[in-house]
Amino acid sequence: MPRATITDIARQAGVSPTAVSFAFNNPSRLSPSTVERILAVAHNLGYTPNPLSRALVAGHTGMLGVIVPQTMHTIFANPFFATLFQGIGGICDQHNMGMLTLSPREESLEQALARAPVDGFIIVGLNEQHHEILPLRKRGIPFVIVDGDAETAPAVNSDDEQSTYAAAAHLLKQGHREVLILAFETPSRHLDNVFYGVGARRTWGYQRAFAEYGVHWRETWLRPTHGSLEGGAQSFGVAWDEGYRPTAVLAASDIIALGVLRAARQRGIQIPADVELIGYDDIPVAELVCPALSTVHQPIVQKGQLAGELLVAALKGEIHPEQIMLEARLVLRETTR
Repeated sequence: MPRATITDIARQAGVSPTAVSFAFNNPSRLSPSTVERILAVAHNLGYTPNPLSRALVAGHTGMLGVIVPQTMHTIFANPFFATLFQGIGGICDQHNMGMLTLSPREESLEQALARAPVDGFIIVGLNEQHHEILPLRKRGIPFVIVDGDAETAPAVNSDDEQSTYAAAAHLLKQGHREVLILAFETPSRHLDNVFYGVGARRTWGYQRAFAEYGVHWRETWLRPTHGSLEGGAQSFGVAWDEGYRPTAVLAASDIIALGVLRAARQRGIQIPADVELIGYDDIPVAELVCPALSTVHQPIVQKGQLAGELLVAALKGEIHPEQIMLEARLVLRETTR
């Protein structure tokens, strides 16, 4: 059955198509009885206005876009993003807006950005100068960076380097020297590349602790790891099966650390008796697993709230290239002794 149009409604209601448009978009220009008649006909025909057409007329969509350079499968399998979206969603609720999550389209972020019916973007995990972000600036579309470097755009970050330094320093002070580091999938040769953002900063923190405590940094003990439960399990499992015997593991995210817990349990490795483990994020499940995960706490919900507030302000023309740095702190639970 074909979708009803405003022409169909106009014909049955005995009005012009323009009057139908007024009934939905500017009802004050019609009498209440006319508006009521038009809406009743529209309801009977199952008609709803096309949101894209309304957005073209209004000049805005009422939607915020959240772009993450990972697959949708990875995004929704990681509780970090659910917690971040909780913060952004609270701001959307306050301003009666919606939220659209976007991932690369055919491996291209630029294509995803170009096709998104949103008013502005929160960009997670990329730096302002990334080549696929530059078109937004050229088009004058507001955006806020989360977990990435920015100078002229608003940005919200946690103090990644200092907090991972604290995590590594804690283990090194306990006498650990065989420390496996499960970093994000960023080859060590690219750690000086600003486009790798948060992953590089967390690894720099680990490296700084090793340098200050005079512990030799071994590249073979740094494992680029997919940011997922499966990625953490695989990286730890492969290292162990290759003969590595770490006494401690530093994971760049909690979801990776939870994968380590799974792989260790499968191999009969006791945590923390055999191997101590520290993650990063402090997602809600971190304190619920057994053993409860030692980790670096960052205020994820607040990060999302601040990013949402900055983007809403930018949409109102209040452009403030504010660089917010949130404190992150080490939380010791049961996966450390």
